[in-house]
Amino acid sequence: MPSAKKRNPAHLPIVYLRGYAATQGEINSTVDDPFYGFNIGSTHVRVGARGDPVQYFFESPLVRLISDYGYRDVYQGEKQSLPHDVSDPLKTIWIFRYYDATSDTFQHKPRRWTIEESAGELRTLIAEIKKQTGAPRVHLVAHSMGGLVCRSLIQKIYPENDEHANDHIARFFTFGTPHGGIQFRAGLGWAEWLRDALGAMNSDDFGRDRMYAYLAPGVRPGTDAPDHFLQHQIPPSSFNLDNVFSMIGTNAPDYDAAAGLSRKGVGPQSDGLVQIGAAYVKGSHRAYVHRSHSGRYGIVNSEEAFQNLERFLFGNIQAEIQLDGLGALPSPQVESLQLDVRISVRGLPVFMNEQTRDRFCPIVLNDTDDEPVPSQPLFTQFMNSQFAPKGGKSRFAVALALKRLPVKKGEIDYDGLLHGIPNWSDTLIVDVVFGTRPRLEYRWLLADGEIAPRPVELEPIEFKGRQARITLPKSARDHLGNKASLLINSYNWTLD
Repeated sequence: MPSAKKRNPAHLPIVYLRGYAATQGEINSTVDDPFYGFNIGSTHVRVGARGDPVQYFFESPLVRLISDYGYRDVYQGEKQSLPHDVSDPLKTIWIFRYYDATSDTFQHKPRRWTIEESAGELRTLIAEIKKQTGAPRVHLVAHSMGGLVCRSLIQKIYPENDEHANDHIARFFTFGTPHGGIQFRAGLGWAEWLRDALGAMNSDDFGRDRMYAYLAPGVRPGTDAPDHFLQHQIPPSSFNLDNVFSMIGTNAPDYDAAAGLSRKGVGPQSDGLVQIGAAYVKGSHRAYVHRSHSGRYGIVNSEEAFQNLERFLFGNIQAEIQLDGLGALPSPQVESLQLDVRISVRGLPVFMNEQTRDRFCPIVLNDTDDEPVPSQPLFTQFMNSQFAPKGGKSRFAVALALKRLPVKKGEIDYDGLLHGIPNWSDTLIVDVVFGTRPRLEYRWLLADGEIAPRPVELEPIEFKGRQARITLPKSARDHLGNKASLLINSYNWTLD
């Protein structure tokens, strides 16, 4: 890990926002925690050297920011303010305590803030942080509904005050935020209507009409959302979408047992509360990890999420990987082509990204409306050259598996299929060699018996980036077209 003394231009104050608390008891326990739960770590069970279960500890995102990067909290007794002895005011962690007014533990009359009120108070907190620290901007890191508070600030509150979010927020990272709202699975539309009609405990905040009111400038509560309103969209005019990252959980069964009703309501294609398709901002960077919405197996207190978070905030290289040169692919009415993608980084015991069929989120490669789709984005990997071992070489692996599933009358026809057997699979090992002239070296593990890495020249492209093309093995090109390849575009990942 990098030394806590090293300075990075992306080291800015970090503001954490927690998610929705429903009952008064949940609110009180949240308020009684100085860090609103972001200090909670987890103990994972893994298989040890002798095949027996062992513990693996993740200390919590706050502890890791403190131990690995030299960040520190700002609690001064009864309030958060910059300590007089802080060595670097920019490397500070702040908690937006927007549930304090709703707690009854201090014997005052509790009142729930609306999303708009919370967003307005967040605007005030950010202004105070900038004043105390001298920071030009801050990073926002939010779980669940906290991400919607941030979006209300970005899309509604700042514009209504003639301000722009880009002037105050550097990067925006969300865990399990219902950017597209919380929908129930087919047949339960009546439950959504009832939730939004009653609005008990502000639960209508996850419905379409209420989201329109707190996301659109100049719109008053009670206004019906027009047909053109898209909940999961941040207009590019409101914020630089390249500075947004959405972490998506795919593990519904491990959501807290007390949340069984929500799991049944939203269905298995979710983190137990937020459906996979609603958990990201359209056009944002994103990663899929097998974690539930919260709890001991939750996405917030996971190594997977933290590894993505630290690279997104502090990394210096952005690599976009896509399938390119695809031939004509079948219509989804005839055959479904589904691609599993898993990303791992040397030295980490977790996947950085796991978008697969058994997690309910494969990449579907079919042409749409009989129009060819020559390229398909796969994922974006952020890297930090400071993480590279001696010699300046970082290694990551891309495991790919393609399944061709016949379709009959709109449904997958399993007759004759062997479950779990892909039509093609292989793992690409990529070495990123840093230096005055960065380069890539790669090899496919299974194709053609290749062993030695093959160097790939990086060609200059726009936006001060570089581009490399890696031809797919013949066994893959038999399914995806003879010119199919992986295209890697790498850029300097620096703040504007």
